[in-house]
Amino acid sequence: MVRVLLTRPEEEAERDKKLFHQKGFEVETLPLIGFEEIPFDPPRLNDYDYLYFGSKRGVRYFLQKVGKIPPHLKVIAVGGKTAESLRDFGVEPHLVLNGSSKHLLELAKNGKLPKGKILVPTAEVHTKTIYHLRDYGFEVDILPVYRTVFRKYPIGVVEEKVGRSDILIFASPSAFKALLENLQNRAEILKKKIIVPIGETTAVAVRERGFEVSFIPSKPDMAVLVEELAEALNEVLEGKNLKG
Repeated sequence: MVRVLLTRPEEEAERDKKLFHQKGFEVETLPLIGFEEIPFDPPRLNDYDYLYFGSKRGVRYFLQKVGKIPPHLKVIAVGGKTAESLRDFGVEPHLVLNGSSKHLLELAKNGKLPKGKILVPTAEVHTKTIYHLRDYGFEVDILPVYRTVFRKYPIGVVEEKVGRSDILIFASPSAFKALLENLQNRAEILKKKIIVPIGETTAVAVRERGFEVSFIPSKPDMAVLVEELAEALNEVLEGKNLKG
């Protein structure tokens, strides 16, 4: 039986474990990242036209402190999970994007998003794509509300879990970087493993550090990843470089 290693935080790894078990995989878990709040002063939301969330964590850390959203403010979410998190706080998104902020840039470029001032509650380290809205006449304010922290383990624990796993699953660049940091000068053991990132952003982080990506799902969603990986498993195990 094929064994996968899940590297997400505990809560998400436990949920993902069920998906993999349903498809017949054995599962090992090694949570490599966690999150902590960055203190911030609540901004004057009446000064903004848009509120943009790229992740459910941005939603949680921001709305737990800010509370109510003015009715005029158009809330934009990246992906269904972020939209669900907003609804949990009683906020219905004005717009739900598929995949990434590149979709928003396309809307702005084509004149389908009225110009205005946008607030972006996000992680301390974040992608800079959203900044390009300024090229299309938008004002963009970035507000870091949380940071990613790497979890540390004894090297023996990490080597053992990686060693007995066939496929390593990464849902973020941070998780892959955290594994390299834990392995230190023993990262070469990853060369013998099948590395599966959840999407292109994570795949870039893997390749930039000299490792091969064996499979990428058609959509950056763990349920999709599990389904498509199970379907393509024989080819992946044969060492083909596939994209879902």
